[in-house]
Amino acid sequence: MASLARSTGRRLTFGLLTAALVVSACATEVGGHAVAGRTGAGEPAPSRAQAPSNEPVAEPGQCVLGSSQAPVDCAKPHHVEVTKAGTFGADLPAARPEADVIFKAALPDCRAEAAKYLGSTDFDATTLAAWMLWAPADDWAAGNRWYRCGVAQLDTDGKAVERTGTVKGALTGEKFFDFQVCSSVKPLDGAVKRIACTEPHHAEGLRVVTMGKPTDPLPSPEEFNAAARPVCGETLTKYLGTATREDVVATWRWPSQTEWEQGFTNLTCFAQTDVAVTKKLRNIGAAPLPGG
Repeated sequence: MASLARSTGRRLTFGLLTAALVVSACATEVGGHAVAGRTGAGEPAPSRAQAPSNEPVAEPGQCVLGSSQAPVDCAKPHHVEVTKAGTFGADLPAARPEADVIFKAALPDCRAEAAKYLGSTDFDATTLAAWMLWAPADDWAAGNRWYRCGVAQLDTDGKAVERTGTVKGALTGEKFFDFQVCSSVKPLDGAVKRIACTEPHHAEGLRVVTMGKPTDPLPSPEEFNAAARPVCGETLTKYLGTATREDVVATWRWPSQTEWEQGFTNLTCFAQTDVAVTKKLRNIGAAPLPGG
């Protein structure tokens, strides 16, 4: 269960989250390849249309469209931008394993590549996400165990958005706010549900706080809260332009053990309101909540 606590010597209120779950985990399969982008409850069932094993595979700097692994020019419509090419080692089984095994083996690296490509580690607080494609079963059985890391922009259902042009460097500086995530669900109440920030929402992503490496033990709730409290609070104060509001709280979410091992080694800070707001709260100061 979640609890609320007031910070010492300040009027800003903080939310202490004691239940795990992050903004996004990963498991959607298209065209015989697994792709990251799950948001939690309500994720659509995977598509399993098999792509031909002799189809060329996109390389870094290229993009893919729909269920195809074939390269397309990123200036043309696409869903995923490829950031890294890799091959799974002999430590994985001869038959292609389940998605969780794949994610544990390669997703931490793909998330690190996404941060470098986007220009920020804060992408879990945005609509951008690390994405993975890997070999269909026939290729895997033949010893062709390729995988590709990528990035994609997600819609409100956690599906990749079709777009043109690149998102390379998209989260540097002020550009972060062009992709900032908003949620119709309060982070203290449950998993984030993406929604357009112009629609009624209860939370806005602020930043992430890195807590370690996938090979480290999962921090305790006390450790997560101790790390989050000052950073998320100070970030909220800067975001709002005031430290005296009592109707906006700093809240945060952290990963489960499985998600931690897959590279989700950070907590994510949010600005949360009890009443739904209809525009972003950045620099709101002492003004009334929009739509509140």
